[in-house]
Amino acid sequence: MGFYSSFSEQDLIIAYTNQIDHQGKANEEILEEISARRGSLENFHAIIEKQNEIQNERNRIIREIHQYFMDKQSQNECLSKIKSDILSREDIHLLVRAKYSQIHKNVENLKIDSKTILYSLIGAIIASIISTITILLILYQFIFLSVFAFALLIPAYIINYWIIRLITGKTRVNLAVFIASFLATVLNCVYFFLVINSAH
Repeated sequence: MGFYSSFSEQDLIIAYTNQIDHQGKANEEILEEISARRGSLENFHAIIEKQNEIQNERNRIIREIHQYFMDKQSQNECLSKIKSDILSREDIHLLVRAKYSQIHKNVENLKIDSKTILYSLIGAIIASIISTITILLILYQFIFLSVFAFALLIPAYIINYWIIRLITGKTRVNLAVFIASFLATVLNCVYFFLVINSAH
């Protein structure tokens, strides 16, 4: 039993195409597996070509879906305009629904409105207080970490970001969230400076 005998058809295709892409040819062991146990090399190539054809068709339809979305057309309008001789109507319907949902989430995530700005500012204040207290408690418990005080701004930034993300419901690709996370970390520096001065 050869190394590739336990591979599923899809795993074997991935292994074969990787060898072709990186080495320029497939090794003898995988060729033997394909020819002796998986039909013929010609049939195997036909399967790969069919998969590539389907993937290319999916990519074409995804580009069309994106364009229809940007043109502010509904899912039903999009479905009525997309045609394919390769994918079934059910596959197209699933693809349109999934991509419309995905694109909508991405657009909403990037959107900066008054609510996003307000929540980001509130988040920056809340996050900076929570992260400062957290870092100070860590320093209190592990005093030797005080020599790495500035390095602790990294975990402080991470805490700030996740709190602001939780409050706004948006990720750091949103400019308001990114700036708020940075602002919260600057506030951390201010708080640390005030605490050090008061201790003296």
